[in-house]
Amino acid sequence: MAVRATHKRCRRIRCKAPITLEDRRTGFYYPGILHNYSKSGLYFECAYAHRPGRKIRIKSNGLPFGRKTNGRLAEVTRRTLLDRRRSTRLFGVGAKFC
Repeated sequence: MAVRATHKRCRRIRCKAPITLEDRRTGFYYPGILHNYSKSGLYFECAYAHRPGRKIRIKSNGLPFGRKTNGRLAEVTRRTLLDRRRSTRLFGVGAKFC
């Protein structure tokens, strides 16, 4: 059996910070928890499952990508249903910055 290595293009910075997500299509806002980010993207957990391909705006105070007043635009690349024993949120979402 071959072992497949996972290589990310950019170094991930771990953190645990509250974020606000705006769905660009509907204009609705959702709270989430950021778990890591890099120069190219981020991973967060949220109660709402944004579909892959959906554009969202991420806003957060105190993080390099959130210092702009408008936040940072990203495209959802993946979502997974989380184990309720490990997380208080329902979905894990990966997104890449636009």
